[in-house]
Amino acid sequence: MRIALLLISTILSGYLLSGQTFSDTLQISKDFKTILIFPENISESSIGNDFGFIVDLPKPEGGKYSGRILKLYYDELAIENENVTNYLVITDSGNVYDFLLELVAVPVKTTWYITQEMAVANIEGKTMKKGNEDVLQKIRTEPHFDEIQEKTSSSITIRQSKIKVEDSIDSATKELYQSDPLEYYRLRCYYMQFDKAKISRYFSRLDNVFLWLKGVYYNEDELYFQYRIENKEGLDMDVNFIKHQIATNYKNSSSNQKMELNPVFVYKQPKTVSGKSENHFVVVFKKFALDEKKEVLVELDEESGNRNLSLSIGHEIINNPIHF
Repeated sequence: MRIALLLISTILSGYLLSGQTFSDTLQISKDFKTILIFPENISESSIGNDFGFIVDLPKPEGGKYSGRILKLYYDELAIENENVTNYLVITDSGNVYDFLLELVAVPVKTTWYITQEMAVANIEGKTMKKGNEDVLQKIRTEPHFDEIQEKTSSSITIRQSKIKVEDSIDSATKELYQSDPLEYYRLRCYYMQFDKAKISRYFSRLDNVFLWLKGVYYNEDELYFQYRIENKEGLDMDVNFIKHQIATNYKNSSSNQKMELNPVFVYKQPKTVSGKSENHFVVVFKKFALDEKKEVLVELDEESGNRNLSLSIGHEIINNPIHF
């Protein structure tokens, strides 16, 4: 790995000395995801400052083109309003792409179609295509995403014009809840999984692994617990189990008792959290309430490892969920 990084550094240094511009600025924000679509699958990536800037790497279980797509955004709970860093991506053929990331309130463009001509070098020394030296200034939007951007005086609303009818939130009706509650939960979780966190900096941390509670929601007769696991380390984290229990909040009491909570539905709870990535998931329970002496204890256990996390959720959060 050290040899590979030295080779990349040497290649990029030579490129800089030739007097050519090798990077382009991508605007990243807290409220929008910036999507990069590459011409081939992504092998690896490296970000200069990973505190604040977040990268969603391709998921192995994704669709046909998921290996070519990266999503970039900024931690919605971060306090800084200005930040810049560098970002490097290497694809399967060895092509190296280099970008600058800039934190902004609203990006001018949220979908970028990356072409092979934009590669600054090839880590294996292969010849690259270079049709137009100004190509870095002419990145075009991927037409297949068919995004519609509507500018208003106060914000920009970005939506996709093609949405599957069967996955419309309008399908989550009272009738569906009564006839097929599991499908109702799925639809609700599908549309809330990436929602902005409603709870400020509520997390458990062990070194560079985080378990964030993003929000507790209430709908019909259920409570929805919305989480984000963030693995900032290079080693993948295999999840053995994530357990929820009702426990007393007297930490040092010998009479502490725990009662396990069994979910009625679990949405996208990960089995593995890849290094330098994160996962969003939702756990649904039948509604319950706690007195001031109780709390929900969330335990995440790593399989074949010791990166175990424990998160306590107080009664004040459980008893005051967000209605939706």
